[in-house]
Amino acid sequence: MRSILKVSAALSATATLVLVAGCGGAAEPGADHKPKASKSKKPAASAPPRKSYDPPQKFAAKGAALPQAAAGDSISLGGTIRKPLPLVLHGTGAYVAAADSLQVIDTGTGKTTSTVRPRHKSIAEKGAETSAPVLSQDGRQALVPFLVEFPGKGTTPSRAGIELDAVGTATGKAAWTLDLDDLPSWAGGTGTRARVVATTKSTAVISVGNGEHGATYAVDLDSRKATWHTDKAVAAAVIGDTAVAVTSKDSVRQQVIGLDINHDGKQSWSKLDGYELIVRPAGPHLVAITGSDYNSGDSIGVLLKSDGSKAADLTGDSSSLTCHYDDASVTVCQTEEPRTLALDATTGKQLWSLPEKGGNRVAPTVTAAWHGVVYGTTSNGPVALDAKTGADRSSPNAAPVAVNEYTGVALDQTEHRTLIAYPATG
Repeated sequence: MRSILKVSAALSATATLVLVAGCGGAAEPGADHKPKASKSKKPAASAPPRKSYDPPQKFAAKGAALPQAAAGDSISLGGTIRKPLPLVLHGTGAYVAAADSLQVIDTGTGKTTSTVRPRHKSIAEKGAETSAPVLSQDGRQALVPFLVEFPGKGTTPSRAGIELDAVGTATGKAAWTLDLDDLPSWAGGTGTRARVVATTKSTAVISVGNGEHGATYAVDLDSRKATWHTDKAVAAAVIGDTAVAVTSKDSVRQQVIGLDINHDGKQSWSKLDGYELIVRPAGPHLVAITGSDYNSGDSIGVLLKSDGSKAADLTGDSSSLTCHYDDASVTVCQTEEPRTLALDATTGKQLWSLPEKGGNRVAPTVTAAWHGVVYGTTSNGPVALDAKTGADRSSPNAAPVAVNEYTGVALDQTEHRTLIAYPATG
């Protein structure tokens, strides 16, 4: 296939040079520009290392406010988080994506410690929807795709493309960049959005679309080369070695398809026959599908495995089905009834469900799940549940929408307009 790459090992010229104390820690701003200390002065005491809890079950009452970029356009006018945040946590840092930058933020202070910008001119619309960066599976890099303009040369006009930047989590700098310049003619127009869907051990799956058209690219992270692409489908999730997408059969009818990542994106299966189908990730082995059946008009709410077989059939309003993977072994899903249920993240077997039949426990509104704990809210405030049993744990003081061993990121509990990074305390 014709090469669609221009690989640059050069670091981003606009990346702020930073030093990091330990892998995954937040970068110290301006560390490389500090004047030499006078021999007569004692060196400034460094901040004590933050304590980690895996998983955290309680958060501090106060935290650090994050920059507005961390929320993007995810907070509604009513003060609720209406869609995923454009950030991912790693160590004591938050990696926040915008149309023209990636910021590294110290979650202990809320301060930006490093900013990486694309080498090429960003052409994403102002205020365009931005997806969260995606970590490589070894956690050493945060990947972010920028929609950019590659300049013309001679008789060749300028063109839209994707610049994929890999930012080192130990440095806060661009480790490498890769250019995808063979985008379809519609790319770069109104509503175009690029995102890294997911990574496998050696591959990043990238999608670009504008609501009417879409394309999917696979990039080998070792060779830093594109291995295949298709202009017929927009991948929305990756399970195992399969990229899952929705494809159109006609102006209304759709199907869900699986693309074999390791075999040039070859279609390996197609399932369902419906319309308004939506694919959402539900862990490394399951994908959630919602929409309506083409023939009956009935709602669809199912979980599929990587071979396209059905793992679970979830009833309820399919448009509201959402799932959270705890990065361990449990996938927690919610429907509008409301109903909250936990499933084995590999098989789809149900572990527990709320509300209980004949019991008095209510279903929480789930905000996140991580390493065996489910976080959410009820009318009584923030709650934490055991992911495998559904049993209540102690009150966590906050209902994080993003969480790791150091931090829970949640809405300000007073005005609900700002994101706060609450330190884990237990």
